[in-house]
Amino acid sequence: MTSKITQNKPNSFILLNGDEAVARGAIEAGIKVATAYPGTPSTEILYTLSQAAKTLNFYAEWSVNEIVSTEVAAGAAMTGARAIASMKHVGLNVASDAVMTLAYTGTEGGLVIVVCDDPALHSSQNEQDTRYFAVHSKLPLLDAGNPQEALNMTKEAFSISENLRLPIILRLTTRVAHGKANVQIGSFQNFERNISFDKNGSRWVMVPANAFRQHHVLEEKLVEAKQLSETSLFNKIEDNNSEIGIIGSGVGYYYARSVLDTSKFSWLKLGFVHPFPAELVKKFASKVKQLIVIEELRPYIEENIQRLKLDATGKIVLGLSEIGEYTPDKIRAAFAKLGLTEKVSLPAAITDLQPRPPNLCPGCTHRAFYYALNSVNQHVVCDSSKCIGCKTCEKVCSFEKTHTCDATKSRIHVTRNNNADNIAITCQACPNAPCVTSCNKNALSKNVKTGLISIDETSCIGCGLCVKACSYNAIFLDSSTHKIFFCDTCQGDPKCIKNCPQHALTLVGQSDDKIVAGDIGCYTLGVLPPLNTIQTCLCMGSGISQAAGMIHAGVKEKVFAVIGDSTFFHAGMTSLLNIAYNRANICIIILDNSIVAMTGHQPTPASGQTAMGDTVKNVNIQEIVRSLGIDKIVTVDPYNIKDTTEAIREILTYNGPSVILSQRVCPLLTERSTPYEITNKCGSCGLCTTRFGCPAITQTNPNNDNNNNVHVNIAIDQTLCNGCGVCASICPHNAIALVGRKN
Repeated sequence: MTSKITQNKPNSFILLNGDEAVARGAIEAGIKVATAYPGTPSTEILYTLSQAAKTLNFYAEWSVNEIVSTEVAAGAAMTGARAIASMKHVGLNVASDAVMTLAYTGTEGGLVIVVCDDPALHSSQNEQDTRYFAVHSKLPLLDAGNPQEALNMTKEAFSISENLRLPIILRLTTRVAHGKANVQIGSFQNFERNISFDKNGSRWVMVPANAFRQHHVLEEKLVEAKQLSETSLFNKIEDNNSEIGIIGSGVGYYYARSVLDTSKFSWLKLGFVHPFPAELVKKFASKVKQLIVIEELRPYIEENIQRLKLDATGKIVLGLSEIGEYTPDKIRAAFAKLGLTEKVSLPAAITDLQPRPPNLCPGCTHRAFYYALNSVNQHVVCDSSKCIGCKTCEKVCSFEKTHTCDATKSRIHVTRNNNADNIAITCQACPNAPCVTSCNKNALSKNVKTGLISIDETSCIGCGLCVKACSYNAIFLDSSTHKIFFCDTCQGDPKCIKNCPQHALTLVGQSDDKIVAGDIGCYTLGVLPPLNTIQTCLCMGSGISQAAGMIHAGVKEKVFAVIGDSTFFHAGMTSLLNIAYNRANICIIILDNSIVAMTGHQPTPASGQTAMGDTVKNVNIQEIVRSLGIDKIVTVDPYNIKDTTEAIREILTYNGPSVILSQRVCPLLTERSTPYEITNKCGSCGLCTTRFGCPAITQTNPNNDNNNNVHVNIAIDQTLCNGCGVCASICPHNAIALVGRKN
């Protein structure tokens, strides 16, 4: 596959983002092996390298996680080859077990570990500053501030690595990784290396005696590294004979230069930041009367300057936070506090734009599964803005249950709420079911599978305690039989809904009647309305173990843990083995869409394709699950809401670790089917928008007609509709049909 990154035109310019620039720098440095696990904002490094790997004869792989990626790259570097491993900042946490000891073993060939930090958490669960990890691991670190530096630093990092025989960390931040610039490229290094492994175990085997000796070696290498940082071309003084000197690193340094008249200040750009170039900083400080430090996230440079007993104006005085990313406007405002520039008034914020939170795509298989999960426990609700108090629902219900039109026999009753609006009330299938706990004859129970309340009429004495306990006034006492009665949703097909002339009634599910531990991936968006399904998200693979901890602590609800296929391969298999071994009574839901979707559709071990496009054997998730000791495995198609809901209900009564495997390819990888449209049967009940929430389906704001009836117009954007048909399957009024098939 041809790629702009393979152009061999030294000294020419190519438009590259920071990730692509790192890839180009690695190619120019003559890498032999490139590894990574997808993670924004670092994903494009390996993606770019994979496009050039076969053309330029090097190896690239998507590893199953970051520590494996690091170990593969380390193995290559141990043979004298040059290797690069790239990851986002939280991926470095996963890789840290290997990285910390690699500092002791060192390498033969150059090994560069690229870490992309994510200030402001654009796509991450925390903010970290990798410069402090460099201190912790005692590894040199270069900090790139733009794509050109990213390329140049990558090449230089390999040279430094081989000079010191140490891994080198190259740090980017999101703006550097994704920002584009015209980057001047160099030439490819064509040289033959003797690829061989030195079998001297005293160097590579980190038993305590060897590790103790290698720690001393590491300290000696750090002394050399400090000398390199003092003279590095990436640490550059620009002396303009000013009394004010500005020290910065990363993109913040260039923001500072963009908002000030650079000729009026002296500058020190730090790119080789660890070990800290103390002598260079002291030299710069001696030339100015005031030092100002600009750096994103934590005050690494500022703290090092303080250790030198130098005064510096930093984050507190400038009003710059350790949280979030900087912008030119923030930097300008900080300098304006010191009177170094004028504060520019920003235009008023635009307030009439509709908010656009992240959302699962149209046709997303995860949305369908979450809807099914929420549908396990359903009840009828009424939209009071539509209800006109006609009481048709009462008549329909009583006729369905008793073949009479006696409203006193109805399981649903129309009343007035606190705003004096009409509203129909029926059993809400409360998760804690106060009616059940109030019954001292054990006549009431909550169905584990459906969440509905059931009655043992032989035990019911008609005492009415449950009637008083129900805060919705939805339990009724039959005056003739002295037995209670309430809504049973007509076994999931309530007749009141279909016969409501105003479409004010809807059968809805619940998201708070069970515990659902989440994980990292597209499916994490299930935490957002209207699904509101996911309740935890900590780190890759954590949901399974968190769910196990809840069960062992003694929670009473059924506990589910949701994990994607790629995350399962990354960190879920060990957690699954743990619950199988320790017999945790939880259900693991593996959402298998055959791809790493959130980071741009990278292949997984189950997709049958490698990063370099080679066809390989598909890894079978179900076989893995069974081999790890799980006996109860149910496979579902999430688009089939009915069958999926029933499968979940079946699991509710299973005692022991179980797995539901939800399998359907990500819709972005399939051809779009015929779209759907809203027919004239639609009564704007809102189920498809307020409960299902597909972004292809929209509704207008409510408006009143001349008769004071509320109307909400529902529409499907056919340019967005994937044609999955899930909305049509859940519409209670059959008001959604394929385009051209309204009848």
